[in-house]
Amino acid sequence: MPWRGTWAGESGGALLGHAIHAHDLLCHVLGPVAEVFTMADTRVNAIETEDCAALAFRMESGALATSSVTLGAGNDTSRLRFCFEGFTAESGTEPYAPAVGAWTFTARTPVTQDQIDAVLEDVTPQQPRFAGYLHAIADALAGQGGQEVTLADGRRSIELVTAIYASIREGGVKKLPLARGAAFYGGWMPDQP
Repeated sequence: MPWRGTWAGESGGALLGHAIHAHDLLCHVLGPVAEVFTMADTRVNAIETEDCAALAFRMESGALATSSVTLGAGNDTSRLRFCFEGFTAESGTEPYAPAVGAWTFTARTPVTQDQIDAVLEDVTPQQPRFAGYLHAIADALAGQGGQEVTLADGRRSIELVTAIYASIREGGVKKLPLARGAAFYGGWMPDQP
């Protein structure tokens, strides 16, 4: 695909075309990002956009998160791992869709595995991918919203990508939400300020 790995074709690299979905899930679970620091480079592929990145996040809740992104792995995998006070939750590894596969939930004192297993018995699996998306939209239209992706969610996602590219180009930690007029507020393409 000649448009892949180009600014004109994708408007970004691995961070925009691949990792954005994992970062959206990260924010869905942990809430909005308060600040982000990113390093990125083109290390593996002959492309003009980034193909590797390392990110550090501080969420508004105070939680810390990291993300490692590469288009140079021997196999395509995506994985989310959340370490909470009483347990660790780990997704499957399906490429670009870690929430689709089976999750494991492992207890850590003071929570017991029996407590976690009892909660999981009452969890109804949701439909994945576009079927789940359309189901959430249908529920919202029927007055039973809460799972749908909103315009505000989309704005936060684009704002996060903007802060990520600003951090790459200018260095340092970028705070969110971005102020109107902040660097790259109007776009992150290389020919934009």
